[in-house]
Amino acid sequence: MNRKLKSSQIVVREVAGNRIFQQGRMNNSSIGDFEDQSTHFPIELKTITVAISVVSILAIVGNVLVTVAVLKKATLRTSTNYFIVNMAVSDLLSALTNWPLYATEGMLSGKSFIEGSMATFVCKLGMYSRAVSQAVSVLSLVLIVVERFVAIVHPFHTTMLTTRVRTVFLLVTWIFPLLAVFPHVWFAKIVQDGPQTFCRFSWTRLETSIYYSVGFLILYCVPLILIIVLYRRIMKSLTRVRPVDDTCQGNILARNRQQNRIVMKVFISIVTAFFLCWTPLCVYLMLKVAFPSFFTKDMPKLRLFVGLFFYVFPSLSTAVNPVILFVSSSRFSNALRETFGCLRCKLSCFSGGVSPQREIINP
Repeated sequence: MNRKLKSSQIVVREVAGNRIFQQGRMNNSSIGDFEDQSTHFPIELKTITVAISVVSILAIVGNVLVTVAVLKKATLRTSTNYFIVNMAVSDLLSALTNWPLYATEGMLSGKSFIEGSMATFVCKLGMYSRAVSQAVSVLSLVLIVVERFVAIVHPFHTTMLTTRVRTVFLLVTWIFPLLAVFPHVWFAKIVQDGPQTFCRFSWTRLETSIYYSVGFLILYCVPLILIIVLYRRIMKSLTRVRPVDDTCQGNILARNRQQNRIVMKVFISIVTAFFLCWTPLCVYLMLKVAFPSFFTKDMPKLRLFVGLFFYVFPSLSTAVNPVILFVSSSRFSNALRETFGCLRCKLSCFSGGVSPQREIINP
């Protein structure tokens, strides 16, 4: 009887021990999973952070150089270049606030660099300035193609595009976006989703869906279609050869036509780069509206793509325009060389050295 009791006690102890062991393994496994999840993708986090920092610095320097080149060089003060400067100013605004906005969110690591009331302020300012920058850039691209369309297809109507009209258009490109995207200031806030911190809208799903859908239609689809239609009309007009009696006049027309082709190639490069950089963000926002449950999953790879689409690609669009201008346009590249030449001369004079004078001839 005693032997049976002892054996049953031993069996109970073994079962309890096995349960405790299994529970310990489960606890250790969950702790290990949490540690793996919290330290997942450290290389990708550093890469995205470095990429945003480098691109923001390049965007600031490049857009400042574009603005200085147009303001200092009289030959660059054309209607098209004034709209390009307008884009440069909006890109500069976005570049200055993009990294602080990224610092408020723990996209991959769950750690925020900016917290508290300052994080809320940066969240509102960053979301608002980036939305304004995108809208100003889109409207500037539309105005550039409209101005080129009038100048090339209907050259006799170019007198209508006076300085006053251009100034009004430039003001509209800022007044409309500042008013249209103001909900970013009022409704953007810091949202805590488990260990993750996000800067997002506080609207309901229906309100957010309507807002994003209308914005996607007005500031993406309509401008893109309008630019494509007008660009095709412009290129068709440039390829049409009109007979002239005077040889000198024919040479002038051929030279102007070649110059317009170069300008349109630079323009289409800027348009292509802009929409390629902003399309991933638009696709992400539309998918989030259509399938919100998919983006609530805590997947490191998903957060990685969100970081790329939400930060890297939009910030890249602010830095690519100056590169296109300085590489593709001889006038901008010559103005850049002149600016650095003058700067080097001033530094040499300030340090007491003598710098050889250089004469730059525009081709």
